[in-house]
Amino acid sequence: MQPVIGIGAATWDHFYVVDAFPHGEGVVQARASSFTGGGPVATALSVIAAHQLPTHLLDVLGDDLIGQSIRQELLAQGVGLDALDVQAGASSAHAVVLVRAHDAARHITYFPSSAPALILSEAQRSLIARASMLHLNGRHEEAAREAVTIARQNAVPISFDGGAGRYRESIRDLVEACALRIVALDFARQFTGEDDLALMAKALLQGPAQVVVITDGVRGSHVWSSAGEVFHQPAFDASPVIDTTGCGDVFHGAFIAAWLQQRPLRECAEHASRLAARNAEGLGGRFVLRHAFGLSG
Repeated sequence: MQPVIGIGAATWDHFYVVDAFPHGEGVVQARASSFTGGGPVATALSVIAAHQLPTHLLDVLGDDLIGQSIRQELLAQGVGLDALDVQAGASSAHAVVLVRAHDAARHITYFPSSAPALILSEAQRSLIARASMLHLNGRHEEAAREAVTIARQNAVPISFDGGAGRYRESIRDLVEACALRIVALDFARQFTGEDDLALMAKALLQGPAQVVVITDGVRGSHVWSSAGEVFHQPAFDASPVIDTTGCGDVFHGAFIAAWLQQRPLRECAEHASRLAARNAEGLGGRFVLRHAFGLSG
């Protein structure tokens, strides 16, 4: 199988479990910590790779220690980085995530990368033209738009990760180009201007769309297909809930992997929901890779 190509920003995340978020100057003691890579597309690719499907990440990282950590972990998780752009002297994106012990709420301090936006090379264009799927979340917008054109010219299916709080009007055309549209309820509302699930689905299930999934956290997900299949997938219980970081990214990766393996749609949704819940049982956005697949991360 040809690789899944993902365009998105990879990060390095420091997680600390605390009893309470800090107020003013002082010291907060951590109960536990974890250091792992993040980013919606990068994490989805890690999950896809764990299903023994080839992947490649297209992003721009710095050549700093953070960037080295990001690359080392992705390689250990099986993600292809041959076409990754590493910029000398640039800093890579990283974050400190405080997770409150009693309810898994998060307080995030984020440091963006100083690397420039992705500009596709000939090698990257060639990878996209031969891909089994192109996966986007709206990052590197102009490169993503060029990648969509290449994918369409070569009949490569496209998937989109529409996270809560991430909708902006400038990426509407990217969503409309996709066959697989997995979006959060908040994203669906903003994209469609509707409040009713059925009307959201009708608006999203247009053009080349084959599958639309609207996710709603602990309330599960709603699935529609262009073939007329409609169902609700309940969320699986996580016991205990430690940290919800990356659960949506894991859902995307697991769903895409199952879909590319041509599993029935209900099985894709169930598999994705199960792994997303498992990810919430530990600290960090890729916990499930260690504890369901035995990979580093």
